[in-house]
Amino acid sequence: MAWNLKFRLYTKGFRCYPFALRFEALRSGPFAHFFRFGAAMQKSPKEIEIQELLAPVVEDAGYEVVDLRLRTEAGRLVLRLLVDRPGGITLDECARLSRELSAHMDVADPIRGAYVLEVSSPGIRRPLTRPEHFERFAGERVVVRTTEALGGRKTFRGINRGLGEDQTVLVEDGSGATTRIPFASIREANLDPEIRF
Repeated sequence: MAWNLKFRLYTKGFRCYPFALRFEALRSGPFAHFFRFGAAMQKSPKEIEIQELLAPVVEDAGYEVVDLRLRTEAGRLVLRLLVDRPGGITLDECARLSRELSAHMDVADPIRGAYVLEVSSPGIRRPLTRPEHFERFAGERVVVRTTEALGGRKTFRGINRGLGEDQTVLVEDGSGATTRIPFASIREANLDPEIRF
């Protein structure tokens, strides 16, 4: 089972809530915490700039940038970054990487003004944001949402069958029919595991 790891950096105090997998630690400067979120395929020029800045740092540490988003939420600017590696990422690794990324952000200063940096493991509903993700997770259950209707639908659930020759994502539904979805038409795609209790 994968966990969504959270780490919040505040200006004062250290508190640990193991029952909620929530840790808070001393930090000056921008807030930072870890959070799981869904993917959107299109990136703004600012998101691309920040990803180009942070990706080498993440990769040098042995991780992969799964996704990065810059959004305004509840009146504040939030930078969300999902990172992963084979075998998953631990809370301590997330905390260490967050401090390193925060230092790079402070030096490069690509975002003017206050913002919140959220860094997380991708969780069990991992976003699939690049064509290679569909190849890597072939055979897994997925949910894919498109920007425009294909065959009268915008949401497709089923088994990911990887990529076709024309870079279309292949999703097989419960009846065995396969839908070809152009990668450029995907708004959001995530793993969709069956959870049994």
